[in-house]
Amino acid sequence: MTDTLDQLRRQFATPCPTLEAVREAYFPHIRTDKHLIDQIRKGRIKLTVKRVHQSVRAPRVVYLYDLATYLDAQAKAA
Repeated sequence: MTDTLDQLRRQFATPCPTLEAVREAYFPHIRTDKHLIDQIRKGRIKLTVKRVHQSVRAPRVVYLYDLATYLDAQAKAA
């Protein structure tokens, strides 16, 4: 996972990119954040999404470590 995490660090300028940025880069077949959240909640996509703080308006983010874990798991399953 170290390699994956290092690659993600080079790709994104932040340790917690927005859900939109992750969706556009890794889930281009999913057109909206709402649909991606729905897929995550149903367990079809095993990815952890958080908010920067408790506000409802706070953007949803994905920590690079969680994204690397997800991508590595997908690679092993393939």
